[in-house]
Amino acid sequence: MEPVRQSRRLGIIGCIVGLLALLTSALTQLLPAAQLAQPVAGQATEAAAPKARDQVIFHTKRFEITRSREAPEPRAAGTTWNDVLSMTAASLGVLAIALAVLAVIFREEKLLAGIAAVLGAAAIAVQIWWVLIIVAVAIVILNGIVG
Repeated sequence: MEPVRQSRRLGIIGCIVGLLALLTSALTQLLPAAQLAQPVAGQATEAAAPKARDQVIFHTKRFEITRSREAPEPRAAGTTWNDVLSMTAASLGVLAIALAVLAVIFREEKLLAGIAAVLGAAAIAVQIWWVLIIVAVAIVILNGIVG
């Protein structure tokens, strides 16, 4: 009689998604900040120079009253690559964790589900780097208490 093989589908998919999340999360930390600060392609930036219709208040045949407005600070109208990569990494991390939970619910192999959950949590933790510092301090404190 052959032993029944446990399904691994959700665990493997979760591991792949978690690995992609961790890779995307690492890109936000490794790529130069100047490259990530550029607006996403296809989105326009607001011009710093005032438009002609903003300057002319009253206009007649020979008489024109203009009021110059101070130019606002130039700012990006939209998202930057850093925002897109951060949101993608966090979303993929949550998806990897969800797939790991589903793998446990459907009684798949727990090792793959655990790996998927750890990869997803690590991708989110890299985005919130202070979590890593808190975990490191907690490990040091627990080591001191236990040891």
